[in-house]
Amino acid sequence: MDGVWLEDGSFKAAPGQKGKGKAKGGKCKGKGKFQDNPAAKKPRLGEPDLPDKEPEEKADEFDFDGDWKDKQVCLVNLKAAALNGVMGSVKEYLGAEEVLVDGKKKTIRRFLVALEGGKGDKSIKLENLFKVMTGALVKLRGLDAVELNDSVGECGRLDAATMRYDVTLSDGRHVKAKPANVDFVARYEASRAAGDAAQMERFRSANGLSDRLAIVEEFQHPAPQLLPAAALADYAQRFPKSVVIGRSNAAHPKGIQALGREAVSATRAAAGARLIFASVPREQCVAPPLADMRHDELVRLGKFSAWVAKRCAPRPVYFLLPSVAAKGPPTALAAATCAWPLYLGLCTDVVALESERWRRSAWARLDALLAVWARRPLYLLPEGYQAPVELPGAPGPTGTGGGGEGGAGEAQEACPLSLRPEEPLTISRPTEGVAAPPPLLAALAERAAEAEAGGAAGAAKVQCPTLAVRRLG
Repeated sequence: MDGVWLEDGSFKAAPGQKGKGKAKGGKCKGKGKFQDNPAAKKPRLGEPDLPDKEPEEKADEFDFDGDWKDKQVCLVNLKAAALNGVMGSVKEYLGAEEVLVDGKKKTIRRFLVALEGGKGDKSIKLENLFKVMTGALVKLRGLDAVELNDSVGECGRLDAATMRYDVTLSDGRHVKAKPANVDFVARYEASRAAGDAAQMERFRSANGLSDRLAIVEEFQHPAPQLLPAAALADYAQRFPKSVVIGRSNAAHPKGIQALGREAVSATRAAAGARLIFASVPREQCVAPPLADMRHDELVRLGKFSAWVAKRCAPRPVYFLLPSVAAKGPPTALAAATCAWPLYLGLCTDVVALESERWRRSAWARLDALLAVWARRPLYLLPEGYQAPVELPGAPGPTGTGGGGEGGAGEAQEACPLSLRPEEPLTISRPTEGVAAPPPLLAALAERAAEAEAGGAAGAAKVQCPTLAVRRLG
């Protein structure tokens, strides 16, 4: 029935409608009796009238410390056109003021922004700031080029004129993408070597591999990728020889594809796993690509993997190879390089694939020095390695180790990789003979040198350190 409700609670029917609405408490008469809601409950005698609930004021959801402090921003839509597109960092909240815009109150917030390039600090309105993801890892989505969707890349600068990011993919290609087509993945520390005293105090006190990996990610570094020992052993068994036309000692293509599929994140490693770091000769920290590894080194490592997996059974064994430790754009590789001291700290043992190439490699020598710094046993895997023969009925190792500081030590004591006596290994410094050492190589070499003379500042260091190693086989 058409009509209106009056202020006293009664209903007034529209002209021409049957039925009459009477005052509150009355009865509805006529055809099609109408009663929308029951009459309001009358207050009982002696019951105080409840005051009307005042509408709750909407809480101010502005959170400067959480949402804006030290965030990267791009200046947009400014009257001073020369400043549009300039990047900066938000330093301070200057407050808010209310102004009338078209007869309505509007809150204007201002921030103190430190502009890049030494352009000083500027007071900028919130509406002229656009938070950017420059330098972070991002994932592309919703692109017309569907083959690029779900690709991970490094987010570059924002072009304020076109509102497009310059995203660099892992293969070096550049893609222009709107902010709506870019999803944040992670922001890593890619300029400072990890492993200072404060970090290592927390790292070494962590209980187990999972806790240590959580600390690695808390320090803004990616968790490393691992290869199961069984995958390396399978490569050596299935592909004892490899012939690739035009390439000497190249790895078997099918075997490399199989190894690539077996790589897993350390966060998915089986509980109680034993991690072994394999140091190989290379020109960069996270290198060479798995497809560029030498076939003889993979076969040598595969033979050793088969033996150590049997030796440590039923405890699962994984290898951390520099070739598969990280993947992605340059930012991800630089972040993994910074985390190299922590990566060696995750492992229970360090195995160096001995060769003249290994001795000439600056990054391989750094692995050996960081093994001493991380207090991990160092082994040499010689060329022409043959696995030792286990006597029938020989007792297996006892204990599984816990993966913590004590667990790693207990693991290698309960199941050492070699019972041979220690022998000296003299190597050059990582930066020795390098015309222009990369900044991170020099920083990591300084970190490794902290193990000498108790880490005393200014302590004299020998030119060619001698390390204690055990030979495998």
